Order: sequence, then structure tokens, then C-alpha cells
Amino acid sequence: MVNTPTKGNDSKRDGFHIRRAAIERNLGVITSLDTLKAIVDIKSKEIKDETLYIFELSN
Repeated sequence: MVNTPTKGNDSKRDGFHIRRAAIERNLGVITSLDTLKAIVDIKSKEIKDETLYIFELSN
């Protein structure tokens, strides 16, 4: 599901309730359009999982 937050995650807004309901149902939630674009780019290039690497970013 794609739902971009506005106005600082105000719990009175519809988007907050939509994201919360999705998470409670264990559904994936994308809250950034750059992330969505990256996913679409990867899927459209048919890159295999074996060629991807996971990096942990921490301080």
C-alpha cells in the first residue's frame, strides 16, 4: 500500500488510520514516493534477489 503522510503524522487524519490499519494487518506500507520509484525500477529491470545486497546503516 502507498500512503504518504502529511502534517506530521496527525492521528486525526485519514492517512494515519489507513497506515495503522495496514500495519495491524501485516501489509506492507510505503510512505515515500522515492521508495516506490526505487521498487518499480528494480522490478522493471527484473533484477534477481541473488544480485542484491543488504547493508545495515547505523551510527
